[in-house]
Amino acid sequence: MTLDDVHARLATVDPAAYTTADLLVWALALLVAVAAVADPLWRRTSVVVTVAHELGHALGGVFAGRKLTALRVRLDASGVTHTRGKRSGFGMVVCAWAGYPAPAIAGLLAVLVAVKGWAAPGLFVLGIVFVVCLLWARSAFTVLVLLGCAGASAALWWWAAPVVQSGAAVGVGAFLIVGGLRTLADTWRSRAWHRSRGESDAVALAMLTRIPASVWLASFWLATAACAGGAAWMLVDTVRRVVA
Repeated sequence: MTLDDVHARLATVDPAAYTTADLLVWALALLVAVAAVADPLWRRTSVVVTVAHELGHALGGVFAGRKLTALRVRLDASGVTHTRGKRSGFGMVVCAWAGYPAPAIAGLLAVLVAVKGWAAPGLFVLGIVFVVCLLWARSAFTVLVLLGCAGASAALWWWAAPVVQSGAAVGVGAFLIVGGLRTLADTWRSRAWHRSRGESDAVALAMLTRIPASVWLASFWLATAACAGGAAWMLVDTVRRVVA
């Protein structure tokens, strides 16, 4: 492997060059994404949404001035992120809020890089993010999950054809958005957000701000729905330009 090889694999694709063949690959990726969110596959695949959720807490906390200390993902697809800083205030609110919308935000970005032709550099950056996150992994399962995500990103970046890379970005983006919606729906139905005093992000935010947990949960829904709408608009716009 040389620097020229790396540079060649970081090349972008002109969106104007997309054809109906690309759209067919994207359609197949969307079908796979929807299937992955449905039972019984969801029991196996929901851990990916958990990773995005916990990275949302981590990045939200870091951007708000807190220090990331630990990331854990569990076998039951739950997770926890530890940051260091004040126990209240703006930084803690941002950290607590960022978890639930994070899968949809990541999904929106994945669709964006696909429609813009940036899938190859996007996969490269994503692989680096997963590898860096290993520094804060605090369980063997967390390490395995992060290595799996990093390996999949690296393999797609290095070996896959551009059409497969963009299709994978669309599929992963759709999976994260729909998975984020399902996670919110499951949380709402279980009422865990209302009963829990230690695990619910909405209740934690209510304790931090004295704003009702239901308002915070509604904000999660709005952010996730906005990302879903944005991703759908980009895909429809791309389809319209290709078939026109």
